[in-house]
Amino acid sequence: MFFFDIVPPTTLPGVIVALVVVWCIQTAIYRLYFSPVAQFPGPKLAALTLWYEFYYDVWLGGQYVFKMHEFHEQYRKSEIVPSLTRAQGPIIRINPYELHVETPQFYEELYAGSSKRRDKYKWHNKWAANDCSAWGSIDHDIHRMRRGVINPFFSKASVRRLQPVIQERVDKLLSRIKDFKVSGKPLTISLAYVSLSSGTHTAMPLTPFRYHIPHIVANAIYWPFALLTSLPHWLAVAIAPNISLYTDFVLDCGKAIKAIKNGSCDPSATTSHPTLFHELLEGDVPASEKNIDRLVQEAQVVVSAGTETTSWCLSVITFNLLSNPAILERLRKELGEAIPDPDKAVPVEKIEQLPYLTACIQEGLRLSYGLSTRLPRVSPGDVMVFNDGKKDWYIPPGTPTSMTSSLIHHNESIFPNSHEYIPQRWIDNPRLDKYLVSFSKGTRQCVGINLAYAELYTTLASIFRRYGGPGSAGLEEGRFELFETTGEDVDIVADMFLPFVKKGSKGIRVLAK
Repeated sequence: MFFFDIVPPTTLPGVIVALVVVWCIQTAIYRLYFSPVAQFPGPKLAALTLWYEFYYDVWLGGQYVFKMHEFHEQYRKSEIVPSLTRAQGPIIRINPYELHVETPQFYEELYAGSSKRRDKYKWHNKWAANDCSAWGSIDHDIHRMRRGVINPFFSKASVRRLQPVIQERVDKLLSRIKDFKVSGKPLTISLAYVSLSSGTHTAMPLTPFRYHIPHIVANAIYWPFALLTSLPHWLAVAIAPNISLYTDFVLDCGKAIKAIKNGSCDPSATTSHPTLFHELLEGDVPASEKNIDRLVQEAQVVVSAGTETTSWCLSVITFNLLSNPAILERLRKELGEAIPDPDKAVPVEKIEQLPYLTACIQEGLRLSYGLSTRLPRVSPGDVMVFNDGKKDWYIPPGTPTSMTSSLIHHNESIFPNSHEYIPQRWIDNPRLDKYLVSFSKGTRQCVGINLAYAELYTTLASIFRRYGGPGSAGLEEGRFELFETTGEDVDIVADMFLPFVKKGSKGIRVLAK
Protein backbone atom coordinates (compact mmCIF):
# COMPACT_ATOMS: atom_id res chain seq x y z
CA MET A 1 0.00 0.00 0.00
CA PHE A 2 3.05 2.25 -0.02
CA PHE A 3 2.07 3.57 -3.47
CA PHE A 4 -1.29 4.83 -2.19
CA ASP A 5 0.41 6.49 0.77
CA ILE A 6 2.15 8.73 -1.77
CA VAL A 7 -0.64 8.88 -4.37
CA PRO A 8 -4.13 8.76 -2.84
CA PRO A 9 -6.62 6.69 -4.89
CA THR A 10 -8.77 9.75 -5.50
CA THR A 11 -5.94 11.46 -7.38
CA LEU A 12 -4.84 8.40 -9.37
CA PRO A 13 -6.82 9.25 -12.55
CA GLY A 14 -5.27 12.70 -12.62
CA VAL A 15 -1.79 11.25 -12.14
CA ILE A 16 -2.32 8.81 -15.01
CA VAL A 17 -3.55 11.60 -17.28
CA ALA A 18 -0.54 13.74 -16.32
CA LEU A 19 1.87 10.89 -17.06
CA VAL A 20 0.24 10.30 -20.44
CA VAL A 21 0.50 14.00 -21.27
CA VAL A 22 4.17 14.08 -20.25
CA TRP A 23 4.85 10.96 -22.32
CA CYS A 24 3.12 12.50 -25.36
CA ILE A 25 5.07 15.75 -25.03
CA GLN A 26 8.35 13.90 -24.57
CA THR A 27 7.65 11.63 -27.54
CA ALA A 28 6.66 14.59 -29.72
CA ILE A 29 9.82 16.52 -28.85
CA TYR A 30 11.99 13.48 -29.54
CA ARG A 31 10.34 12.68 -32.88
CA LEU A 32 10.42 16.26 -34.11
CA TYR A 33 13.90 17.28 -32.96
CA PHE A 34 16.04 14.34 -31.80
CA SER A 35 14.99 11.35 -33.91
CA PRO A 36 17.68 10.04 -36.33
CA VAL A 37 15.37 11.13 -39.17
CA ALA A 38 14.34 14.49 -37.68
CA GLN A 39 16.38 16.46 -40.24
CA PHE A 40 14.46 15.08 -43.23
CA PRO A 41 11.65 17.18 -44.74
CA GLY A 42 8.07 16.07 -44.39
CA PRO A 43 4.76 16.95 -42.74
CA LYS A 44 5.10 17.40 -38.99
CA LEU A 45 1.89 15.55 -38.22
CA ALA A 46 3.15 12.45 -40.07
CA ALA A 47 6.44 12.72 -38.15
CA LEU A 48 4.54 12.83 -34.85
CA THR A 49 2.24 9.84 -35.17
CA LEU A 50 1.38 6.73 -37.18
CA TRP A 51 -2.30 7.65 -36.89
CA TYR A 52 -1.83 10.07 -39.77
CA GLU A 53 -0.93 7.21 -42.11
CA PHE A 54 -3.64 5.07 -40.52
CA TYR A 55 -6.25 7.66 -41.44
CA TYR A 56 -5.35 7.69 -45.13
CA ASP A 57 -4.61 3.99 -45.58
CA VAL A 58 -7.21 2.37 -43.33
CA TRP A 59 -10.00 4.88 -42.74
CA LEU A 60 -9.98 6.28 -46.29
CA GLY A 61 -8.86 3.00 -47.85
CA GLY A 62 -5.44 2.88 -49.50
CA GLN A 63 -5.00 6.61 -50.12
CA TYR A 64 -1.63 7.24 -48.49
CA VAL A 65 0.34 6.53 -51.67
CA PHE A 66 -1.38 9.51 -53.31
CA LYS A 67 -0.80 11.65 -50.24
CA MET A 68 2.91 10.77 -50.34
CA HIS A 69 3.04 12.01 -53.92
CA GLU A 70 1.48 15.28 -52.76
CA PHE A 71 4.18 15.54 -50.08
CA HIS A 72 6.90 15.10 -52.70
CA GLU A 73 5.38 17.85 -54.81
CA GLN A 74 4.97 20.13 -51.80
CA TYR A 75 8.52 19.77 -50.54
CA ARG A 76 9.98 19.85 -54.03
CA LYS A 77 8.69 23.41 -54.28
CA SER A 78 9.60 24.43 -50.75
CA GLU A 79 12.49 26.57 -49.63
CA ILE A 80 14.21 23.55 -48.14
CA VAL A 81 15.40 22.35 -51.55
CA PRO A 82 14.54 25.18 -53.98
CA SER A 83 16.57 23.96 -56.96
CA LEU A 84 14.89 20.59 -57.34
CA THR A 85 13.18 19.56 -60.56
CA ARG A 86 10.77 16.70 -61.10
CA ALA A 87 13.64 14.43 -62.15
CA GLN A 88 15.38 15.14 -58.86
CA GLY A 89 12.55 14.64 -56.39
CA PRO A 90 13.33 14.93 -52.71
CA ILE A 91 13.42 12.44 -49.93
CA ILE A 92 10.66 12.87 -47.36
CA ARG A 93 9.69 11.52 -43.97
CA ILE A 94 6.29 9.81 -44.16
CA ASN A 95 5.87 8.64 -40.55
CA PRO A 96 7.86 8.79 -37.30
CA TYR A 97 10.33 6.15 -38.49
CA GLU A 98 10.28 5.82 -42.28
CA LEU A 99 11.60 7.76 -45.28
CA HIS A 100 10.26 7.67 -48.82
CA VAL A 101 12.17 8.47 -52.02
CA GLU A 102 10.49 9.29 -55.34
CA THR A 103 13.64 9.76 -57.44
CA PRO A 104 13.87 6.71 -59.78
CA GLN A 105 17.67 6.88 -60.00
CA PHE A 106 17.91 5.85 -56.33
CA TYR A 107 16.05 2.58 -56.87
CA GLU A 108 19.05 0.34 -57.53
CA GLU A 109 20.81 1.68 -54.43
CA LEU A 110 17.87 0.96 -52.17
CA TYR A 111 16.98 -2.38 -53.75
CA ALA A 112 20.57 -3.45 -54.10
CA GLY A 113 22.25 -6.62 -55.29
CA SER A 114 23.99 -9.28 -53.22
CA SER A 115 26.97 -7.07 -52.34
CA LYS A 116 24.81 -5.01 -49.93
CA ARG A 117 22.67 -6.17 -47.03
CA ARG A 118 19.05 -5.16 -47.20
CA ASP A 119 16.59 -6.31 -44.53
CA LYS A 120 12.84 -5.88 -44.64
CA TYR A 121 11.15 -3.49 -42.24
CA LYS A 122 9.66 -5.74 -39.56
CA TRP A 123 6.83 -3.42 -38.54
CA HIS A 124 5.62 -2.93 -42.11
CA ASN A 125 5.73 -6.69 -42.69
CA LYS A 126 3.63 -7.59 -39.63
CA TRP A 127 0.26 -7.23 -41.32
CA ALA A 128 1.03 -9.94 -43.87
CA ALA A 129 1.71 -12.63 -41.23
CA ASN A 130 4.12 -14.42 -43.59
CA ASP A 131 7.59 -13.72 -42.20
CA CYS A 132 8.44 -17.44 -42.42
CA SER A 133 8.16 -17.37 -46.22
CA ALA A 134 11.05 -16.42 -48.47
CA TRP A 135 9.23 -13.26 -49.56
CA GLY A 136 8.43 -12.21 -46.00
CA SER A 137 11.80 -13.03 -44.43
CA ILE A 138 13.06 -10.01 -42.52
CA ASP A 139 16.74 -10.88 -42.21
CA HIS A 140 18.95 -10.63 -45.31
CA ASP A 141 20.74 -13.95 -44.68
CA ILE A 142 17.60 -15.95 -43.91
CA HIS A 143 16.00 -14.58 -47.05
CA ARG A 144 19.05 -15.57 -49.10
CA MET A 145 18.91 -19.12 -47.73
CA ARG A 146 15.21 -19.54 -48.48
CA ARG A 147 15.46 -17.96 -51.90
CA GLY A 148 18.40 -20.22 -52.72
CA VAL A 149 16.14 -23.24 -52.31
CA ILE A 150 13.36 -22.01 -54.60
CA ASN A 151 15.42 -20.08 -57.16
CA PRO A 152 16.26 -23.14 -59.31
CA PHE A 153 12.57 -23.93 -59.72
CA PHE A 154 11.95 -20.48 -61.20
CA SER A 155 15.10 -20.27 -63.31
CA LYS A 156 14.76 -19.59 -67.02
CA ALA A 157 15.73 -23.20 -67.80
CA SER A 158 13.04 -24.56 -65.46
CA VAL A 159 10.43 -22.24 -66.95
CA ARG A 160 11.38 -23.45 -70.43
CA ARG A 161 10.58 -26.99 -69.29
CA LEU A 162 7.19 -25.73 -68.08
CA GLN A 163 6.34 -24.24 -71.47
CA PRO A 164 4.11 -27.17 -72.56
CA VAL A 165 2.14 -26.75 -69.33
CA ILE A 166 1.73 -23.02 -69.93
CA GLN A 167 0.64 -23.63 -73.52
CA GLU A 168 -1.84 -26.28 -72.38
CA ARG A 169 -3.47 -23.81 -70.01
CA VAL A 170 -3.60 -21.14 -72.72
CA ASP A 171 -5.24 -23.64 -75.07
CA LYS A 172 -7.91 -24.29 -72.45
CA LEU A 173 -8.54 -20.56 -72.24
CA LEU A 174 -8.86 -20.36 -76.03
CA SER A 175 -11.40 -23.17 -75.88
CA ARG A 176 -13.44 -21.29 -73.26
CA ILE A 177 -13.32 -18.15 -75.41
CA LYS A 178 -14.85 -20.17 -78.26
CA ASP A 179 -17.62 -21.31 -75.93
CA PHE A 180 -18.45 -17.71 -75.06
CA LYS A 181 -18.30 -16.77 -78.73
CA VAL A 182 -20.92 -19.40 -79.50
CA SER A 183 -23.14 -18.39 -76.57
CA GLY A 184 -22.83 -14.67 -77.26
CA LYS A 185 -22.42 -13.99 -73.54
CA PRO A 186 -19.86 -11.48 -72.25
CA LEU A 187 -16.66 -13.01 -70.89
CA THR A 188 -15.03 -11.49 -67.83
CA ILE A 189 -11.58 -12.04 -69.24
CA SER A 190 -9.86 -10.63 -66.16
CA LEU A 191 -11.22 -13.58 -64.15
CA ALA A 192 -10.29 -15.98 -66.94
CA TYR A 193 -6.73 -14.70 -66.66
CA VAL A 194 -6.79 -15.40 -62.90
CA SER A 195 -7.67 -19.02 -63.64
CA LEU A 196 -5.01 -19.20 -66.33
CA SER A 197 -2.14 -17.97 -64.19
CA SER A 198 -2.95 -19.84 -60.98
CA GLY A 199 -1.26 -23.10 -60.14
CA THR A 200 1.12 -23.45 -63.09
CA HIS A 201 4.10 -23.79 -60.80
CA THR A 202 2.50 -25.37 -57.71
CA ALA A 203 -0.06 -27.94 -58.85
CA MET A 204 -1.82 -27.40 -55.53
CA PRO A 205 -5.46 -28.50 -55.37
CA LEU A 206 -6.92 -25.03 -54.93
CA THR A 207 -9.89 -23.62 -56.82
CA PRO A 208 -8.64 -20.44 -58.52
CA PHE A 209 -11.96 -18.64 -58.95
CA ARG A 210 -12.69 -19.06 -55.26
CA TYR A 211 -9.69 -16.96 -54.31
CA HIS A 212 -9.69 -13.62 -56.10
CA ILE A 213 -6.65 -12.27 -54.31
CA PRO A 214 -7.56 -8.53 -54.29
CA HIS A 215 -10.75 -9.32 -52.40
CA ILE A 216 -8.70 -11.22 -49.82
CA VAL A 217 -6.27 -8.34 -49.40
CA ALA A 218 -8.96 -5.66 -49.30
CA ASN A 219 -10.72 -7.36 -46.42
CA ALA A 220 -7.53 -7.80 -44.41
CA ILE A 221 -7.21 -4.71 -42.19
CA TYR A 222 -3.47 -4.05 -42.03
CA TRP A 223 -2.70 -3.48 -38.36
CA PRO A 224 -4.81 -6.19 -36.59
CA PHE A 225 -4.38 -8.67 -39.45
CA ALA A 226 -1.57 -10.68 -37.87
CA LEU A 227 -3.51 -10.85 -34.59
CA LEU A 228 -6.68 -12.03 -36.30
CA THR A 229 -4.90 -14.74 -38.30
CA SER A 230 -3.26 -16.06 -35.13
CA LEU A 231 -6.68 -16.78 -33.58
CA PRO A 232 -8.71 -19.96 -34.15
CA HIS A 233 -10.59 -19.80 -37.42
CA TRP A 234 -14.05 -19.64 -35.83
CA LEU A 235 -13.03 -16.83 -33.47
CA ALA A 236 -11.34 -14.74 -36.18
CA VAL A 237 -14.43 -15.01 -38.40
CA ALA A 238 -16.70 -14.09 -35.47
CA ILE A 239 -14.68 -10.92 -34.81
CA ALA A 240 -14.22 -9.92 -38.47
CA PRO A 241 -16.45 -11.88 -40.88
CA ASN A 242 -14.63 -10.61 -43.97
CA ILE A 243 -11.41 -12.25 -42.76
CA SER A 244 -12.94 -15.60 -43.77
CA LEU A 245 -11.85 -14.92 -47.35
CA TYR A 246 -8.27 -15.12 -46.15
CA THR A 247 -8.58 -17.76 -43.43
CA ASP A 248 -10.37 -20.15 -45.82
CA PHE A 249 -7.54 -19.63 -48.28
CA VAL A 250 -4.95 -20.38 -45.56
CA LEU A 251 -6.83 -23.48 -44.40
CA ASP A 252 -6.95 -24.86 -47.93
CA CYS A 253 -3.24 -24.13 -48.41
CA GLY A 254 -2.60 -26.08 -45.20
CA LYS A 255 -4.66 -29.04 -46.39
CA ALA A 256 -2.83 -29.04 -49.71
CA ILE A 257 0.61 -28.94 -48.06
CA LYS A 258 -0.32 -31.77 -45.69
CA ALA A 259 -1.60 -33.83 -48.61
CA ILE A 260 1.69 -33.31 -50.42
CA LYS A 261 3.73 -34.14 -47.32
CA ASN A 262 1.88 -37.36 -46.49
CA GLY A 263 1.95 -38.49 -50.10
CA SER A 264 -1.79 -38.40 -50.76
CA CYS A 265 -1.33 -35.70 -53.40
CA ASP A 266 0.34 -37.29 -56.41
CA PRO A 267 1.75 -34.63 -58.74
CA SER A 268 1.53 -36.98 -61.73
CA ALA A 269 -2.24 -37.05 -61.28
CA THR A 270 -2.60 -33.32 -61.92
CA THR A 271 0.49 -32.26 -63.80
CA SER A 272 3.31 -33.65 -65.88
CA HIS A 273 6.01 -31.67 -64.11
CA PRO A 274 7.56 -31.67 -60.63
CA THR A 275 5.97 -29.14 -58.30
CA LEU A 276 7.57 -26.54 -56.11
CA PHE A 277 6.29 -27.95 -52.83
CA HIS A 278 7.28 -31.53 -53.61
CA GLU A 279 10.79 -30.24 -54.25
CA LEU A 280 10.81 -28.12 -51.09
CA LEU A 281 9.84 -31.14 -48.99
CA GLU A 282 12.45 -33.34 -50.64
CA GLY A 283 15.22 -30.72 -50.76
CA ASP A 284 18.41 -30.63 -48.73
CA VAL A 285 17.33 -27.98 -46.22
CA PRO A 286 17.03 -27.93 -42.41
CA ALA A 287 13.99 -29.72 -41.00
CA SER A 288 12.67 -26.40 -39.69
CA GLU A 289 12.32 -25.22 -43.29
CA LYS A 290 9.97 -28.15 -43.99
CA ASN A 291 7.66 -27.23 -41.12
CA ILE A 292 4.01 -27.24 -42.17
CA ASP A 293 3.33 -23.73 -40.88
CA ARG A 294 6.29 -22.32 -42.79
CA LEU A 295 5.31 -24.08 -46.01
CA VAL A 296 1.74 -22.84 -45.66
CA GLN A 297 3.08 -19.29 -45.57
CA GLU A 298 5.23 -20.05 -48.61
CA ALA A 299 2.15 -21.40 -50.39
CA GLN A 300 0.11 -18.28 -49.59
CA VAL A 301 2.78 -16.07 -51.14
CA VAL A 302 3.57 -18.20 -54.18
CA VAL A 303 -0.05 -18.90 -55.10
CA SER A 304 -1.22 -15.30 -54.66
CA ALA A 305 1.85 -13.56 -56.12
CA GLY A 306 1.96 -15.95 -59.06
CA THR A 307 -1.69 -15.40 -59.83
CA GLU A 308 -2.84 -11.85 -59.35
CA THR A 309 0.04 -9.75 -60.66
CA THR A 310 0.30 -11.68 -63.92
CA SER A 311 -3.44 -11.85 -64.49
CA TRP A 312 -3.88 -8.14 -63.81
CA CYS A 313 -1.11 -7.26 -66.25
CA LEU A 314 -2.83 -9.38 -68.92
CA SER A 315 -6.10 -7.58 -68.15
CA VAL A 316 -4.54 -4.12 -68.45
CA ILE A 317 -2.86 -5.02 -71.74
CA THR A 318 -6.05 -6.54 -73.17
CA PHE A 319 -8.09 -3.46 -72.29
CA ASN A 320 -5.56 -1.10 -73.81
CA LEU A 321 -5.12 -3.13 -77.00
CA LEU A 322 -8.87 -3.20 -77.56
CA SER A 323 -9.05 0.53 -76.81
CA ASN A 324 -6.30 1.38 -79.31
CA PRO A 325 -7.02 -0.27 -82.69
CA ALA A 326 -3.83 1.03 -84.35
CA ILE A 327 -1.65 -0.51 -81.63
CA LEU A 328 -3.53 -3.81 -81.82
CA GLU A 329 -3.26 -4.01 -85.61
CA ARG A 330 0.48 -3.34 -85.51
CA LEU A 331 0.85 -6.11 -82.94
CA ARG A 332 -1.27 -8.51 -84.99
CA LYS A 333 0.82 -7.79 -88.08
CA GLU A 334 4.00 -8.68 -86.18
CA LEU A 335 2.41 -11.85 -84.76
CA GLY A 336 1.10 -12.89 -88.17
CA GLU A 337 4.56 -12.68 -89.70
CA ALA A 338 6.23 -14.51 -86.81
CA ILE A 339 3.55 -17.19 -86.39
CA PRO A 340 2.25 -18.18 -89.85
CA ASP A 341 0.26 -21.11 -88.43
CA PRO A 342 -1.55 -20.14 -85.21
CA ASP A 343 -2.24 -23.79 -84.39
CA LYS A 344 1.45 -24.65 -84.32
CA ALA A 345 3.23 -24.04 -81.03
CA VAL A 346 6.10 -21.57 -81.28
CA PRO A 347 8.98 -21.71 -78.77
CA VAL A 348 8.65 -18.92 -76.24
CA GLU A 349 12.27 -17.92 -76.81
CA LYS A 350 11.29 -17.00 -80.39
CA ILE A 351 8.23 -15.04 -79.27
CA GLU A 352 10.38 -13.13 -76.78
CA GLN A 353 12.37 -11.70 -79.70
CA LEU A 354 9.36 -9.86 -81.14
CA PRO A 355 10.02 -6.16 -80.48
CA TYR A 356 6.49 -4.80 -80.59
CA LEU A 357 5.00 -7.59 -78.50
CA THR A 358 7.79 -6.96 -75.99
CA ALA A 359 6.98 -3.25 -75.97
CA CYS A 360 3.27 -3.98 -75.41
CA ILE A 361 4.16 -6.20 -72.45
CA GLN A 362 6.55 -3.67 -70.96
CA GLU A 363 3.93 -0.94 -71.20
CA GLY A 364 1.38 -3.25 -69.61
CA LEU A 365 3.74 -4.02 -66.75
CA ARG A 366 4.31 -0.31 -66.24
CA LEU A 367 0.59 0.44 -65.98
CA SER A 368 -0.25 -2.59 -63.84
CA TYR A 369 2.57 -1.83 -61.34
CA GLY A 370 3.08 -5.30 -59.88
CA LEU A 371 2.66 -4.41 -56.21
CA SER A 372 1.30 -0.90 -55.80
CA THR A 373 2.40 -0.61 -52.19
CA ARG A 374 5.69 0.88 -51.08
CA LEU A 375 8.44 -1.64 -50.24
CA PRO A 376 10.54 -0.53 -47.25
CA ARG A 377 14.13 -1.74 -46.97
CA VAL A 378 16.59 -1.36 -44.13
CA SER A 379 20.37 -1.10 -44.48
CA PRO A 380 21.32 -2.57 -41.09
CA GLY A 381 24.98 -1.56 -40.98
CA ASP A 382 25.76 1.00 -43.65
CA VAL A 383 24.75 4.59 -44.28
CA MET A 384 22.86 5.08 -47.54
CA VAL A 385 23.47 8.35 -49.37
CA PHE A 386 20.75 10.09 -51.37
CA ASN A 387 21.65 13.09 -53.52
CA ASP A 388 18.78 15.44 -54.30
CA GLY A 389 20.69 17.38 -56.94
CA LYS A 390 21.92 19.95 -54.47
CA LYS A 391 23.11 18.12 -51.37
CA ASP A 392 23.70 14.65 -49.97
CA TRP A 393 21.25 13.24 -47.45
CA TYR A 394 22.76 10.59 -45.17
CA ILE A 395 20.26 7.90 -44.22
CA PRO A 396 21.23 6.41 -40.84
CA PRO A 397 21.74 2.63 -40.60
CA GLY A 398 18.57 0.85 -39.53
CA THR A 399 16.26 3.47 -41.06
CA PRO A 400 13.37 1.99 -43.08
CA THR A 401 13.36 3.62 -46.52
CA SER A 402 10.90 2.91 -49.30
CA MET A 403 10.00 3.59 -52.91
CA THR A 404 6.77 2.89 -54.80
CA SER A 405 6.36 1.40 -58.28
CA SER A 406 3.23 3.37 -59.16
CA LEU A 407 4.95 6.69 -58.44
CA ILE A 408 8.04 5.74 -60.45
CA HIS A 409 5.96 4.50 -63.38
CA HIS A 410 4.11 7.82 -63.52
CA ASN A 411 7.20 10.01 -63.35
CA GLU A 412 6.49 12.36 -66.25
CA SER A 413 10.15 13.23 -66.81
CA ILE A 414 10.84 9.58 -67.67
CA PHE A 415 7.45 8.47 -69.00
CA PRO A 416 5.76 11.47 -70.69
CA ASN A 417 1.97 11.11 -70.85
CA SER A 418 2.47 8.40 -68.27
CA HIS A 419 -1.21 7.50 -67.96
CA GLU A 420 -1.43 6.63 -71.66
CA TYR A 421 -0.62 3.21 -73.13
CA ILE A 422 2.26 3.91 -75.55
CA PRO A 423 4.33 0.80 -76.42
CA GLN A 424 6.42 2.80 -78.89
CA ARG A 425 8.23 4.54 -76.00
CA TRP A 426 10.09 1.29 -75.22
CA ILE A 427 11.29 0.91 -78.81
CA ASP A 428 12.38 4.53 -79.03
CA ASN A 429 14.30 4.34 -75.76
CA PRO A 430 15.47 0.84 -74.72
CA ARG A 431 17.12 2.33 -71.63
CA LEU A 432 13.69 2.79 -70.07
CA ASP A 433 14.06 -0.81 -68.87
CA LYS A 434 16.03 0.57 -65.94
CA TYR A 435 12.90 2.29 -64.62
CA LEU A 436 10.50 -0.64 -65.02
CA VAL A 437 10.19 -1.90 -61.44
CA SER A 438 7.04 -4.04 -61.52
CA PHE A 439 9.10 -7.00 -60.27
CA SER A 440 11.27 -4.84 -57.98
CA LYS A 441 15.06 -5.27 -58.23
CA GLY A 442 18.02 -6.61 -56.31
CA THR A 443 18.23 -9.73 -54.18
CA ARG A 444 14.52 -9.56 -53.33
CA GLN A 445 13.31 -9.18 -56.91
CA CYS A 446 10.21 -11.25 -57.63
CA VAL A 447 11.34 -14.88 -57.86
CA GLY A 448 8.69 -15.63 -60.49
CA ILE A 449 9.80 -13.05 -63.05
CA ASN A 450 10.80 -15.64 -65.68
CA LEU A 451 7.53 -17.55 -65.28
CA ALA A 452 5.51 -14.35 -65.46
CA TYR A 453 7.18 -13.28 -68.70
CA ALA A 454 6.65 -16.74 -70.21
CA GLU A 455 2.94 -16.59 -69.36
CA LEU A 456 2.60 -13.05 -70.69
CA TYR A 457 4.31 -13.78 -74.00
CA THR A 458 2.55 -17.10 -74.59
CA THR A 459 -0.91 -15.85 -73.67
CA LEU A 460 -0.85 -12.61 -75.62
CA ALA A 461 0.74 -14.17 -78.70
CA SER A 462 -1.78 -17.03 -78.73
CA ILE A 463 -4.86 -14.86 -78.23
CA PHE A 464 -4.08 -11.91 -80.46
CA ARG A 465 -2.67 -14.05 -83.26
CA ARG A 466 -6.21 -15.41 -83.50
CA TYR A 467 -8.43 -12.55 -82.37
CA GLY A 468 -8.53 -8.91 -83.39
CA GLY A 469 -10.56 -5.94 -82.29
CA PRO A 470 -13.45 -4.00 -83.84
CA GLY A 471 -12.62 -3.36 -87.48
CA SER A 472 -9.82 -5.94 -87.69
CA ALA A 473 -9.39 -7.82 -90.95
CA GLY A 474 -7.89 -11.21 -91.80
CA LEU A 475 -8.97 -12.84 -88.55
CA GLU A 476 -8.35 -16.50 -87.74
CA GLU A 477 -10.98 -16.96 -85.03
CA GLY A 478 -12.90 -13.71 -84.57
CA ARG A 479 -12.75 -10.38 -82.81
CA PHE A 480 -13.13 -8.96 -79.33
CA GLU A 481 -15.20 -5.97 -78.32
CA LEU A 482 -15.12 -4.43 -74.88
CA PHE A 483 -18.42 -4.91 -73.06
CA GLU A 484 -19.49 -2.22 -70.57
CA THR A 485 -15.83 -1.65 -69.69
CA THR A 486 -14.10 1.73 -69.44
CA GLY A 487 -10.81 3.19 -68.28
CA GLU A 488 -12.23 3.32 -64.75
CA ASP A 489 -12.00 -0.47 -64.70
CA VAL A 490 -8.20 -0.35 -64.98
CA ASP A 491 -7.26 2.97 -63.34
CA ILE A 492 -5.85 2.66 -59.83
CA VAL A 493 -7.88 4.47 -57.17
CA ALA A 494 -6.47 2.78 -54.06
CA ASP A 495 -3.32 1.00 -52.93
CA MET A 496 -4.41 -2.13 -51.09
CA PHE A 497 -1.01 -3.80 -51.51
CA LEU A 498 -2.26 -4.53 -55.03
CA PRO A 499 -3.71 -1.81 -57.27
CA PHE A 500 -7.45 -1.40 -56.79
CA VAL A 501 -9.88 0.11 -59.27
CA LYS A 502 -13.23 1.78 -58.64
CA LYS A 503 -15.63 0.10 -56.26
CA GLY A 504 -18.24 -1.92 -58.09
CA SER A 505 -16.10 -2.66 -61.14
CA LYS A 506 -17.11 -5.91 -62.81
CA GLY A 507 -13.68 -6.45 -64.32
CA ILE A 508 -12.53 -6.41 -67.93
CA ARG A 509 -15.39 -7.86 -69.96
CA VAL A 510 -15.37 -8.67 -73.65
CA LEU A 511 -17.66 -10.07 -76.31
CA ALA A 512 -16.07 -12.63 -78.64
CA LYS A 513 -17.58 -12.39 -82.13
